[in-house]
Amino acid sequence: MKWTKAKKKKIEDKGPPRRGLWFTRSTLSKAFALGGCALCAVVLASERKGIHSFLYESMMSASVRQKFLDGGGFCSRHFWMAKEIEEETWLRGSIAVAILCEDLTRQANAGLANVAVVEPNSRTTLFRHREVKAFVPGHSCMFCQDNADKETFLAEVLEELVEEPEFAKPLERNGLCIRHGQLSLQLWKDQAKRKQLFAQIEAQVSELSADLREFIRKYDYQYRDEPRGREQDSVLRALRFFVGPDPWGKRIRTESA
Repeated sequence: MKWTKAKKKKIEDKGPPRRGLWFTRSTLSKAFALGGCALCAVVLASERKGIHSFLYESMMSASVRQKFLDGGGFCSRHFWMAKEIEEETWLRGSIAVAILCEDLTRQANAGLANVAVVEPNSRTTLFRHREVKAFVPGHSCMFCQDNADKETFLAEVLEELVEEPEFAKPLERNGLCIRHGQLSLQLWKDQAKRKQLFAQIEAQVSELSADLREFIRKYDYQYRDEPRGREQDSVLRALRFFVGPDPWGKRIRTESA
């Protein structure tokens, strides 16, 4: 599959390249070399680096800490990731996550009090609705918002870079996860590129579906002795396609392990 060139000039033709664009180009190139969805790889590396920086120094800023509190803390994914990074980085222990959680206990108490004063069967009038301000952990996680902004930017840059073989070939070979594939289809403006990307992801889903069916078939005792093929890693490929890579590393044993 060959990607058609857009009528507009390439990014690098629009004057001297900005450092941010050069850095994104280099980062995407390295991510594609890892296999799988390049956008997932970039975002995962970025969020881990961001959380480390947050725990190391940013959380001591009053404005940053307030942003953390206004969002109800981190979501489940990023809170557990923060705890893992803390344990990996500070071998003698750290109180960063403890400080963050202690801050949130005050919000939790306030939420409990707000919920407790409203009786389950209390009535509200047509023009006056009783609003219960419960505490919802991670409702506006700051790193989830950062991820969303990065994903949008990366998808938009990829539309330009895909004109080059350096990016077109690995994209065709590895594809994107379903979330980033759909995001790219929503953001890309070049209709020819959108059409090619859609066909590519559709073929990717069909191949994955066939491999999963073959994996399930060979689980039957009648076919267990048949030679193993590419279907053996189809479950892991499916998980990465639907929800991205394991944020905590390779915890699941694979055949190559």
